[in-house]
Amino acid sequence: MGALKKISLDYVIKAVVMVVIGVILAVWTKASLNIVARALAALLFAIGAVFVLTYLFKKERTFVISGGLVAGILIAAVGGWIFVNPGKFTDFIPKLFGIFIMVSGLGNLWQTISLVRFKSRAWWVSLLIAVVTAGLGAFLFFNPTNAKEIAVTLIGAFLIIDGATNLLSALMVGIAANRVDKEKDAIEKANAAGAEIVEAEVVDGKVVEVEEEK
Repeated sequence: MGALKKISLDYVIKAVVMVVIGVILAVWTKASLNIVARALAALLFAIGAVFVLTYLFKKERTFVISGGLVAGILIAAVGGWIFVNPGKFTDFIPKLFGIFIMVSGLGNLWQTISLVRFKSRAWWVSLLIAVVTAGLGAFLFFNPTNAKEIAVTLIGAFLIIDGATNLLSALMVGIAANRVDKEKDAIEKANAAGAEIVEAEVVDGKVVEVEEEK
């Protein structure tokens, strides 16, 4: 239980979300293609609308606000195009997820650094996980397959692996941190016990404790 308390909650949530998304992409591949594209399209359209509404409700018409209007129109237009043409946009999905997975793999290197700092013998496992994850991301980015459905299924599998390995790395760090804390507590208790030893002397063949003068 002590090791679990050392794991960052937000890191665990991110890892679980990655696994869930991975399962959805791997199991419902065809539907996922259009859902992912149109969800992103809706998000871009909403962001563009916010920029435009900000311009309309602002009394001042500064250069920055006017630039926001132009940016909002362009972002909303891109969102609208993706929503109407999700098939064309999904050609870029393998590359986008490849970048995301590569960044996640590089993030795992921080877990490796933590394990090295805690002097854990299992640091090489975390390093291997980071290298494999970054390699999977690089594979998707530099070798996108023409079969988008196969690519999305692979992306789902990679996300499941990445999320699971992130949880494993976090648990390893938690165990290592918990071990270090226990060792520190043991040292502190030993030092405290040593400081409480009372001086003694032998009187008539018996050991008699001598109270320290205050």
